[in-house]
Amino acid sequence: MKRILSLLVFTVAFAVCHAQTKPPSSAQAERPSCLIVKHASTARQFFVSGANWQYVAGDFPKGMKWKSNIRDRDIRKIKEMGGRVVVIRPDYSADDLAQAQKACVVDMAQDSSEKKP
Repeated sequence: MKRILSLLVFTVAFAVCHAQTKPPSSAQAERPSCLIVKHASTARQFFVSGANWQYVAGDFPKGMKWKSNIRDRDIRKIKEMGGRVVVIRPDYSADDLAQAQKACVVDMAQDSSEKKP
């Protein structure tokens, strides 16, 4: 009975570890991130430790934590990691957001076509 129980525990532990180390699919691995931000108000910059930008939409690069308040150094890091950043005006409309999302899609399509031989 102990052998069966230990074998069961080993099997479950192996399955959990294997699932956590599963490599991402090629579509996920190659897809660059695109982040849409707006300039933060002066009051927000003062109270949020110098965060110049606010998250609006999009994805952070893999390995970066999600943040609602983004500093210039975070923007530089996103770009260094191959991500795109689209800036929209602080009083953006739904149309502005839609255009920014289209810009992200166009940028990603251009990146993938440049990588193909």
